[in-house]
Amino acid sequence: MRLHSSTLLLCLCALGVLLTSCSEQQVFPPLPEGEQTVKGILQPASLSAVRRGTHVVLQDGIDVYYAESALVNLRTYQGKMITMRGKLEHNIDPSFLPVLVISSVTDVEDTAKTVSLPDIPLSMEVPVLWKRSETAGRYEFRLESDTPEVDPVLAVWKEEGATLPEGGVPIVIDASRAVRLIDDLSGTQIVAVKQPATVLFFRFIPGDRVQADTLREQFLSVLSTVTLKASGASSSAVPATGSGSLGGPCGGPAGILCPSGSYCDVTDLQENIGRCRRM
Repeated sequence: MRLHSSTLLLCLCALGVLLTSCSEQQVFPPLPEGEQTVKGILQPASLSAVRRGTHVVLQDGIDVYYAESALVNLRTYQGKMITMRGKLEHNIDPSFLPVLVISSVTDVEDTAKTVSLPDIPLSMEVPVLWKRSETAGRYEFRLESDTPEVDPVLAVWKEEGATLPEGGVPIVIDASRAVRLIDDLSGTQIVAVKQPATVLFFRFIPGDRVQADTLREQFLSVLSTVTLKASGASSSAVPATGSGSLGGPCGGPAGILCPSGSYCDVTDLQENIGRCRRM
């Protein structure tokens, strides 16, 4: 039996499409062979049934590898800058980040450093990769990889004044009254802290950096370490009259206030939740 010419043409076209799709199958470059030495910050990874890796390795705030180990308890190194040795393997889906199978950890470094800003005055802990500069009492922190024209990740300065900006969410920074304003479009945050006769400002600008989410978490961590060396509870502690109780929860979506003679010590800056503490 002879095929009709149009049927034969359709068969040939289908075969051509099949061969083309096979030839265009994505080819992934081979991974480095042998034991590798990798330095980065180790963070827990979300659970997944479609990929390997209990943790992720960050370099300059960017995920570079998933990681797993049957020999090393990786939980003890979470959030730390470590030097690790292991072999690289493709993930279940080769389009995912490769997996570093860690055999040993050779070095552990601090991921944060304490800095003092004497003109403010305050001290706080910032990531070791944030580099500080100062101009006329204004302190700026940039990433090592930032170019000079890029906005700083964090700027800190103070201004003369007695009132906080309006429209912000009330929070507490080192037992001092503060507000936080967030631009949802750009991710920029401004935290203003009341001090005697002055207002202290923190401006966080993630910009279009690819590690914006990581930087935001780091900024919240920085705020939790701020120590205001000249702060005074009598002038800056949060005034309290409301439905909360001493030692009980305060703040949050319900806006629970503390009783007279206490203030809301916010420990969760993301949700603005804390505990009522005595002044």
